[in-house]
Order: sequence, then structure tokens, then C-alpha cells
Amino acid sequence: MKNCSGKTMSFELDQDLEHFTCRFFESHGAVFEIHDKRFEALLPERLSGLLGTPEHILINRGAAPESDSLSVDGYSVNYGSHLLEKMVNAACCEVPLLACKLEFDYLKSQGFSRMIRDQFSFNGSVGRVENWAKVKSEYLFLTCRYVAQSDEQKEGLLDFMFNLETGAHVPNMIHTLSTVARKFEADAKTASCSDGKIRQIVRWVEKQTKAAIREEIRSFQESMSRRFRRDVTSLEEYYASLREEMEKSLKRPGLSDQLIKDRKEKIGLLPDEIARKKDDLYKKYGIKVKVEPCSAMLITTPAIKILYRASIGRKHKNLSLIYNPVTKSVDPLVCQSCGLSATSIFFCEKLHLLCPGCSNRCPVCQKRTQ
Repeated sequence: MKNCSGKTMSFELDQDLEHFTCRFFESHGAVFEIHDKRFEALLPERLSGLLGTPEHILINRGAAPESDSLSVDGYSVNYGSHLLEKMVNAACCEVPLLACKLEFDYLKSQGFSRMIRDQFSFNGSVGRVENWAKVKSEYLFLTCRYVAQSDEQKEGLLDFMFNLETGAHVPNMIHTLSTVARKFEADAKTASCSDGKIRQIVRWVEKQTKAAIREEIRSFQESMSRRFRRDVTSLEEYYASLREEMEKSLKRPGLSDQLIKDRKEKIGLLPDEIARKKDDLYKKYGIKVKVEPCSAMLITTPAIKILYRASIGRKHKNLSLIYNPVTKSVDPLVCQSCGLSATSIFFCEKLHLLCPGCSNRCPVCQKRTQ
């Protein structure tokens, strides 16, 4: 069997399609044997189940057969073939991961104390830099697709940059990354993206998404709110007119007592009917947002780890900060309660590190801040 990256392979296909086919089967552990008009593919059990094919299949290198039938003409990966469609769907279900290594000729080696003073405010405490050392730091650049659905739909992309060690969100790094010398590696596989770390990253994204989505769909939400208010106003005006008309009809002469009773009952039901209609409008113009990752890049870079000693009264707390050479600044710290990044830092009586939003009373230990 020959791997599909072998030089002997020569599909009669579009070059982009040939490249995609090779990469797809390679990445899923398949191997090939090349023949004149077709090649044999031996697929792992998981891949054959994913594509709905036997583990051993023949794939045409020419025009696609009408039936894509193994027993007659074999399978095909030409445009429009069923097998290609399944391959594309399978490829889109996985988030592609790219590795990137950054290179720097020079790393900052002094001035960290002043930089920390300029960037951070440690409320109720003083501190100093105890030590620093050169390290390798990893970041994850994650692009997510969001879909906001209401009476209409809005979709777009959101970018996030996280320090994989601390969980700090470093959005400024996204805009300056292109100015740095870097090397790329496709199909990155690393222990940093273990199942446990992925679950942790999902929690980080969930925390950052709320604020990011709120800003992204602000105009969309305002539009839906205007339409909701417009339709509610029209609804109220309609039912006000209907009620007035029904009340006037009660004054007509010759109405029987039963008819008057029935109409009064209908009038009495109008508030409940209006409430139901308003609830329907609220559901119609309410916005549901779905966010899913669509690409990820693992970035490895030289960095400086700074050991900072904070003194809170007679108590002390050691903090690790990361100098980021891409942003030329220190990454934010992370609140031990809500998990959001912060540069204005508070400490509770138990010395939990807190952001301003959690500073009144520590949600971790319920103690007040110093």
C-alpha cells in the first residue's frame, strides 16, 4: 500500500480536489494502492463507518459513475459524487488546528516593575517584582461562527485569543500577530489540547462570548426591538378599537340578555388574548444565539514569566504574570471567581484575586475585600 502523499499518485482530477482528497484520507489514517484507472483504499473502521462504505473500497480516477456503486464501477471523488459529499461533511465537522511558532531576535529584560504599575492597579495592596525568567508560552487563537436567529438571521465570526496556561483573554494579540516572524505547521497535535483542556477552553469562550456577542448584534437587537414595539403598538391599538366597538354594540336596542352576556364575556377575555398575542410577538422577535468554533491556531512563543509579590496588609500573595512579546505588554490576570480577565485587581480576606465586578464580596469564600 502507498500513502496518498506518494509521488506516484496522479488523479485525473482538479488539483485542489486531488489535494483535498489526499489530505482527507491521510489525516484519517487511510492507505492506498494506485492502479491505472482507479486506486484501492483501505480505511480504518471509524472512517468507513463515517463514510458509509466498506473498509476496502475501489475509487475511480475518471468520470463519476451515476450510481456510485461499489459492485459496478467503484466509488468516485469527482465533483457531485456522493462519496465526496460525505468527505466534505466529515471534514467540516472537525475544527482544523494549525500550529504556529513565533520567533524573536530580542526579548525585553528590564522595566517590568514600571510596566506592571502602568498596566495594573492592585487595590489595597502594594507589590514588587521578585524574579523573572524566559519561558515558552502557548496561546490559542480561536475563531468562532455565531448565528443570531429571530424573525431574521444575522451571522458572523468572533475571534478569541487565550493564554493556555492562565486562561487570560488577550484580544490585542490578534491585531499584532501578523507583524511577527512565524512558522506554520498544519494538523497540529499537542498535549495542550487534551480533552480536559478543551473543556476548559469551552468555559473560557462561554465567559467571553456574552460581551462579544452583545456588541456584535447590538444593531440587530435594536432592529428586532423596534419591530417588536411597533407590532405591540399596532396590536394594542387594534384591540382597543375592537373593545370600543364591542362596548358600543352593547348599547344597541333590542339585544337579548343572553347576547349581552355573551358579548361581555368576550370583552372580558380580551386582556388574556392580548397577553397571548404579545407573548407570541416576544417569541417571534426574541433572539437565540448559537456559537460554534470553526478554526483554531496554537501559538508557541518565547515569553517572560514574572514572579510578583503582592502585600495586602500583613499578608502576602505570589502572582505569576506573563510578559507577551507580541503585544509588548503583560497579559491580564484572571479573576478567581468569574474567570474574566482583569487589570484592576482586588483581594478578599482569603486573598482570592478578584475583578471589580466580584470585589464587593468574594463569590468564592463570601469574604469581603481588603
